[in-house]
Amino acid sequence: MCRLYLSKGSVNLSKALKFAARYDPYAPSEKKQHGDGWGFVAATRLSFMYYKSAAPAWEDPTPVPMWEAVLAHARAASIGEPLGAEHAHPYAVHLPNGGMIFVAHNGSVDKYSLAAEVGIDPNRHTDSYVLALYLARHWDDLEKALDNVANLYMKTALNVVILEYPSLRSFAYSRYKGNRNYYALYILKAKDYTAVVSSTLLRYLDVEGEELAQGELLTF
Repeated sequence: MCRLYLSKGSVNLSKALKFAARYDPYAPSEKKQHGDGWGFVAATRLSFMYYKSAAPAWEDPTPVPMWEAVLAHARAASIGEPLGAEHAHPYAVHLPNGGMIFVAHNGSVDKYSLAAEVGIDPNRHTDSYVLALYLARHWDDLEKALDNVANLYMKTALNVVILEYPSLRSFAYSRYKGNRNYYALYILKAKDYTAVVSSTLLRYLDVEGEELAQGELLTF
């Protein structure tokens, strides 16, 4: 389970992410933290900075740059899933058209069935990485691919945020079976920014959010 955000424009959500990772009263497990690593990508159309760490987000002083688009994620690993900086989100995957996507995921999916679809060993990778590969292979119809995963392979939730590079097109999608207080994603909009955040971040932000409808693919 994880906390995340994807933003475009003049807004800094990194402090709220670190607070939410350190204490999350909505977390479904007894451990109310997301301390199994974190990462971010900050991008402009000319460059991107990509960082991943095995350290808990709140213990890492590395700043998240205030660039045109930012995707950041703090991880609480599911039992039995690989650990380490290499398994922190977001995942960077190349597209058939030569571009890239950065993918972060909250929830769990059936990685064994998805791994059979993409042809990799599921034991060496997280379910979220396998999901990222699957989405990249079906990038020509992303909404259909997400709906297929939600209907066939979702276990707890399919909360996904994606940053496409170099276009900086941003996507968010939410489907879940569990506690709405924990799993719901929220859209933040102002004159100078748009963002999608995990529910817990709202506890540390002085803004109102609009809940992202389940099954809706938001593009911004």
